[in-house]
Amino acid sequence: MARPRDQLRRRRELVAVTSKLVARKGLASVKLRDVADAAGLTSGAVLYYYEGLDDLFTAAYDRAVERFCLEREKSIAGLEEAAARLATSVRLGVPDGPDDAEIRMLYELEAVAFRSAACAALMSAYIERQVAMYASVLEVGAAVGRLRLTADARSIARNIVALEDGQGLYVLLGRDTSVEVEDRILGYVATATGLTVDALKSAGPPPRA
Repeated sequence: MARPRDQLRRRRELVAVTSKLVARKGLASVKLRDVADAAGLTSGAVLYYYEGLDDLFTAAYDRAVERFCLEREKSIAGLEEAAARLATSVRLGVPDGPDDAEIRMLYELEAVAFRSAACAALMSAYIERQVAMYASVLEVGAAVGRLRLTADARSIARNIVALEDGQGLYVLLGRDTSVEVEDRILGYVATATGLTVDALKSAGPPPRA
């Protein structure tokens, strides 16, 4: 039997392999044998570490969510102005393009939530974490007089997250560019906070290449 440290390392390796396969092939095309082959193991060995594909997919989703949320939270932590924090959060929440592997994988793995209670719980926590992030920025900005909210902070935050999820899909499908979608979301943010789109853009990251 593998030692606990070796087990943890192997589980992390399997999650990394699964993430790459999902991003490259799509969720429906990934089989247990694919994961085993990519990891240099037998299917039986993979099942020693995870109960099955859904268990692996859930672990991969958890890892992707943690990385995605942490990146956004760290990026706005050092920013003081509400406009800069909002614009930066929106920028990081919109896919860079159809080949944005990490965000594409998050969309792919969300399908597992329909048949896995564990993944559904992760998805709910993921959405709530984003809502809480935006709500905090909005509440602080309103408290210091930088923002004039047209609704309560959580309602606005939920709408921003919903826009990111829905509009981001258009980028991954190649229907709209990331710039178009980002501008669309910033338009709503401006309306909901009393800011202008120009103010948000000037306070946020440099324009996309």
